[in-house]
Amino acid sequence: MPGAMKNIRKKLFVDPQVQGQLVWRVCLYWLTCLITVTFMVVCYRIITGPARPFAWHFQELRVYLGPALVASLIILPLVVVDVIRVSNRFAGPLVRLRRSLRALAKGEPVEPIRFRQGDFWQDFADEFNALLARIKTLEKKDSLHNALSQESKSENQSSGFPPMNVLSGSETSELSPPLPQAAELG
Repeated sequence: MPGAMKNIRKKLFVDPQVQGQLVWRVCLYWLTCLITVTFMVVCYRIITGPARPFAWHFQELRVYLGPALVASLIILPLVVVDVIRVSNRFAGPLVRLRRSLRALAKGEPVEPIRFRQGDFWQDFADEFNALLARIKTLEKKDSLHNALSQESKSENQSSGFPPMNVLSGSETSELSPPLPQAAELG
C-alpha cells in the first residue's frame, strides 16, 4: 500500500502558465459554443417561424436555451477540472524534468527521474536518465584523468626533470635534428 500512496498526485495545478492557458481556452471555447448555438437557434427560428419582431426571438431564447445554459454551467467546472487533471499528466513530468535539468546545470547531484504511471512522455525520462548516466561516466573519466595528471606532475617535480609536454619550441629543436627540405629530398 505505501507504493500506491506514493503515486497519488498531491498538487494538480503544477504549471500555472501552461495549465492556466488551457483552463482559459476551455472557458473561451465554452463561451464561443454558447454564442454560436444561440445565433444558430435565432437564425433557425427566424427562417422557419412566422414573421415576428426581431426582439421577440431573443425573449424566447430564455425558454428554449435556458435549461441548456444551466446544464452547461453545471458541466463547465467538471470539464475544467478534467482538463487540469489531464494537463497535469504532461505538465507534471515537464516540471520534474526542468527541475532536474536545472540541478544538473548547477552541478548539483541529480538522481534518475521516473514519471508516474499514466504520465505522458515516459520516453523523456528514459532519455534523460541515459544522458545523466553518460554525464556521470564522463565525470568519472575526467576525475580519473585529473588524478593521474596530478600524480604524474608530482612525480616529475620530485625527479627534477621537466614534463615532456612543457618543453618550448627552442628546446625541442635542440633535441631533434632538422627535417630535410623538399629540394634536398629529390
